[in-house]
Amino acid sequence: MRCWRSAGSVLLLGLLAGCASERMNTTTYSSPIRTQSAACQLYAQAWVEHFRASVAVREGRHGDSALHKQAQARARLDQQQIDEDCYKPYCLIQPKAEGRLDTYCGYKVPDTSGQELYRWIPWTDLN
Repeated sequence: MRCWRSAGSVLLLGLLAGCASERMNTTTYSSPIRTQSAACQLYAQAWVEHFRASVAVREGRHGDSALHKQAQARARLDQQQIDEDCYKPYCLIQPKAEGRLDTYCGYKVPDTSGQELYRWIPWTDLN
């Protein structure tokens, strides 16, 4: 009887190990911004720069440099006069230790593999 229990345990462990070793979907997702027009790419880059600069100014980090970057990004947004239908990334503020703030931006895109509802594609600067 003990033999059957041991055999059953080994079989169960084997099945669990087989399930755990299934390959994960390694589909690579490219950034959606790469499919946008050049004007929309510039708009999205300025959008991200403006967001980052705004957070840096609020935090008091980088002082004049952040204010200058913020002014440049705002000017680019005004100059382009592009309809805001361009595919802009999501930008979020993440609190850090000692009251510091960090930002990250990216795209939430549908997961075509079916494993998840969405995938997060981090923003990479275009310039």
